[in-house]
Amino acid sequence: MWNQACSPSSARKSGHKAGKSKKAALQILPCTVSQLLSASPVSSDAFAICDWELNQVSVVGVIRGLSPFVTNVQYAVDDMTGPRLNVKQWVSAEDGAVMTFASLGTYVKVIGNLRNFSGQRSLLAVNIRCIDDPNEITSHMLEVVQAHMELFGTNSRV
Repeated sequence: MWNQACSPSSARKSGHKAGKSKKAALQILPCTVSQLLSASPVSSDAFAICDWELNQVSVVGVIRGLSPFVTNVQYAVDDMTGPRLNVKQWVSAEDGAVMTFASLGTYVKVIGNLRNFSGQRSLLAVNIRCIDDPNEITSHMLEVVQAHMELFGTNSRV
């Protein structure tokens, strides 16, 4: 799955200096909640991990909270690496489709962009899907370690 979605070696080659940080072009970086919450702010709405500017990230965790609103659904996702991460998914009424929500206690994979809403970090979800196979949880954690080692060197702390 890692090799199909993104190749870390090609991502490193396509990265360029953007100020002090490197920018990931069209890459989904597997991360933990702890990494996202401790990411350094680069600008008002951009974050970086070890000087690598975050574009899109993926997180796997359990839904611990769910708040549906008219325009969005807010989830609290917990991957057991730190505090819960707020995830916001915008709902479009123009789609005409009935919106189904993941239920509490369900493992999900979230792909999105880290943003700052009212001084609090949130993941703006592009895609949320339920995980059926528990091996996907283990696979995600291995991808997090592999991406960190390939992007930042094997001497870096995960």
